[in-house]
Amino acid sequence: MKKLTLLLIFIFFTSNVFAKQIEAKYNISYGNFLDLGEAITTLEINGNDYKIVIAAKTIGMAKFLTNNREEIYESYGKIINNEFIPKKFVKIKKDNYKKRTRTFNFDYKNNKVLINDKIIGKEKIRITPLEEKYIPINKELDYDLNYFAKNDILSLFFNLKNKIKTYKDGEEYTLKAIGANKTKGIINILIPSAESFKKLAKVLKTDDKSKFTVFINQKIFQSEKGELLISLNKEGFCSFAILKDVLFFGDIVGEMVDFKINKG
Repeated sequence: MKKLTLLLIFIFFTSNVFAKQIEAKYNISYGNFLDLGEAITTLEINGNDYKIVIAAKTIGMAKFLTNNREEIYESYGKIINNEFIPKKFVKIKKDNYKKRTRTFNFDYKNNKVLINDKIIGKEKIRITPLEEKYIPINKELDYDLNYFAKNDILSLFFNLKNKIKTYKDGEEYTLKAIGANKTKGIINILIPSAESFKKLAKVLKTDDKSKFTVFINQKIFQSEKGELLISLNKEGFCSFAILKDVLFFGDIVGEMVDFKINKG
């Protein structure tokens, strides 16, 4: 489910629209037949304060196989000079048995990110080769992240317009965000050449003018670098995305099914 949530984040947060509130819904499918999940995403702006939330859940067979897995990502901060500056980033993962909440607090003065990590619920342990049981769990740890970045995975994609000024053929951007890959948060964005753009257009099956490839730099199923193809519509929202070369069935597809913009 973590992989699905990352995909949903990359799909939604390529938007460059500033509004009082945005709500979007995406469906995720595996191959041509298996629906895996859905997400409701919102952006709220109150003065210079912002709140971004993406709540993703499994559906159908995936819901059964993951014990009703849900994930919530939240970003809180300020908008300064049209840039999202996060103060706090929260990752919540829960299922029928336990809930884990990780809160990332940005310390810009010392270039640190401080993490509070809580796990509550119950976990399964093996007593014998044939016997298992659940025991209560209640853990809390505080520690420093092993790298610093000025964006989390949510704020970064609202700040893309400040980082990618033009879509020049073959240009590549290396970006960094808290909540991306497990090492240093590195993300690569590749702008296609003219020939590559034609190939992307065929694969993504849209007439959108803006298309590019994102490398998440972690293995997602059998997609070694997490290669994600993205197509943006004229409003700046991702209309279609494909995670390439996934085990057995080929690709995971994300498609927008509904969105609302309220400019207040």
